[in-house]
Amino acid sequence: MSFLSFFLNDFKFFLPEIFLATSILSLTLYCSLVATSRELGFPVMVKSLNKLCLLVLFFTFLLVGNEQGCFQVVYQNTFIFDGLTASSKQVILFFTFVCLLISERSILTHKINNFEYLLLILSAVLGLMLLISSYDLISLYLCIELQSLCLYALAASKKDSSLSTEAGLKYFILGSFSSGLLLFGISLIYGCTGSTSFGSIFLLLASADNSSVTVLIEVLSKALFFISLAFFFKIAAAPLHMWSPDVYEGSPMSSTVFFAVIPKLALFSVFLRFFTVMGPNFSNFLLSLLVFFSLFSAVVGSFGALKQKKLKRLLAYSSVSHVGYLLLAMASCSFEGNQALFLYLIIYMVASVTIWSCVFSVDTVGNRFRAKTLADFAGVASLNPLLALTGMLSFFSLAGVPPLAGFLAKLSIFHAAICSSIILASVLSILTSVVASFYYIRLVKNLYFEPSRVVSSLRYSHKGVESLPLSVSRECSVVLGVGFFSLVILFAYPTPLFLLSQKMALCLF
Repeated sequence: MSFLSFFLNDFKFFLPEIFLATSILSLTLYCSLVATSRELGFPVMVKSLNKLCLLVLFFTFLLVGNEQGCFQVVYQNTFIFDGLTASSKQVILFFTFVCLLISERSILTHKINNFEYLLLILSAVLGLMLLISSYDLISLYLCIELQSLCLYALAASKKDSSLSTEAGLKYFILGSFSSGLLLFGISLIYGCTGSTSFGSIFLLLASADNSSVTVLIEVLSKALFFISLAFFFKIAAAPLHMWSPDVYEGSPMSSTVFFAVIPKLALFSVFLRFFTVMGPNFSNFLLSLLVFFSLFSAVVGSFGALKQKKLKRLLAYSSVSHVGYLLLAMASCSFEGNQALFLYLIIYMVASVTIWSCVFSVDTVGNRFRAKTLADFAGVASLNPLLALTGMLSFFSLAGVPPLAGFLAKLSIFHAAICSSIILASVLSILTSVVASFYYIRLVKNLYFEPSRVVSSLRYSHKGVESLPLSVSRECSVVLGVGFFSLVILFAYPTPLFLLSQKMALCLF
């Protein structure tokens, strides 16, 4: 039997990834030929390529739908396909589609004319899809590196900006350090167990006698510590968050929205699966580690954002605080905690893309000003009341104010943590959530109660009828409308989201 025929039946599970990889290669070849053609006048391919990328994401989304309901471990226990992987991939593809949709205008405004930029985003999505399916520490490491290398390039993609170059360099250096920690932890596990497969490690720990388990736990605790540090760095958990504000600030706006919304779900999915494998023997160690980083992230994120005047840095610290709440759900080590984690992640992604749609709308208005500081959002309500209302609801949802979906998400996490007897950490997290509400209210104050600096320059009349001072693109209008109603309706009728998060959590048990 040939090597190829040995794995032939496994290829069908990778149809979405194969289609996405083939599309990336085809688009790279097509754009390389067309963009360098003298006869065609060296055209800028970004606008047309963005639409092609949206089509690729749409068809990949449909292909992933065929994986629903299956359970299979393939390539000698290297990759797994189940309800968690299929649902996570579809969520990531959907929100990547939305991110590309709302950032098209910003890409053109900021003159990011390199066609490679959009292809790097697709390559990062490919890495995230493979990462979600990883069931082996080696494949986990390789997939993290694939998506990380794309993210480094996306951070440094604005060639004429020293901040962008600095962001890419910082991200690369610190990311390489975290990858080293991950590799060191993996090497300890392999040296101790002789395997890197999640399933094999679980069976070995479950079948070992008491004397063997004692020796294994001593070494594996160190390995788990280093792997956890790498994971905390990738999700920007404090105190390993130092790269996040600088990378958010220096990266182009369209890159920042991708960093803020997309990678977290893939990272939490795969590491939650890994911690579930290791959990029965390391529950106390994992609990202490996760609770410490959870509280540290919630405190640093909430208080760090209070003094920020730049929007991107504020949203970076806000992201750190939300990571703290997600880690609290992981620390619950229960089905309810896992369900609350996925519920929170999806609602967080909905609120985040809605907020970034507001930011893009302000950032690209007539090329008159940029949404860099909080003061740039002063008086938006007088320019476009609906835009300000949507922004206000999104910020309040992240703050956890009822009756919005964000309140339901936080309530689920705190309920799961309290049921797991993590009471003190839950109370402290609730207090930091109250502190975090202050800077969200400050943003709302700017939207509604501060005088606009650009009203006089943006208002204009056409045939005697005053036009809307702050127009919003059709793409952003759709996202803003859907996000507005989703944040309200999901609080009143959360059943579909509960069922989705429940299905994802069940695959871990």
